Amino acid sequence: YRRGPKGEILVDPKEAAIVWRIYHEFLAGKSCYRIAKDLTGDGILTPMGWKIWSQETIRHILRNEKYKGDALLQKTFTVDYLTKERKTNEGELPQIYVEGSHEAIISAETFERAQEEFKRRSRN
Repeated sequence: YRRGPKGEILVDPKEAAIVWRIYHEFLAGKSCYRIAKDLTGDGILTPMGWKIWSQETIRHILRNEKYKGDALLQKTFTVDYLTKERKTNEGELPQIYVEGSHEAIISAETFERAQEEFKRRSRN
């Protein structure tokens, strides 16, 4: 995704193709490790612009609701506005789930299939 001129969330077609590839390969049976290794081998940069992909980055992409067009607000919060220290929200503040907040890259069905695949693989 990228920001539009009015601050709106827009799909970046080049990066969307990478996200789509990650979901497709995971659902086709590839491990997060294998997907990361293949993306690195293909010379594709990570979302942070790094050359080497990690399996944790792949897991994060596969579990992030933003790719299906939804948003979970207040995942993190500022603990101290002077130091700008941030913390993961572990129930300290209410979180708000917004469905259809922006254009999706993958379908809700594909996202849910990926979550089910995570569960299936963790049982084995």
